[in-house]
Amino acid sequence: MNRKASYSLHIQPLFTASQRACMLGKFDLYKYEDVRQWAGKIASSLANKTMPADDSKPWPDEWIALFQRWIDEGCAP
Repeated sequence: MNRKASYSLHIQPLFTASQRACMLGKFDLYKYEDVRQWAGKIASSLANKTMPADDSKPWPDEWIALFQRWIDEGCAP
């Protein structure tokens, strides 16, 4: 049985400092409550490769799947 995905252990480390800085005008990718509130929009943007919005490359499909799993499992902190 797989461990439930958690924000602090699995999700927050995926966001780079550059990605965080790029999004700070809207929300803070390093704050659980912000990411939880915007999780659906973030997931959509990751899936359609419009996020990350900085100059970094789109996330690998495995990371996107992990983010979606975190949502599906209830957005554990």
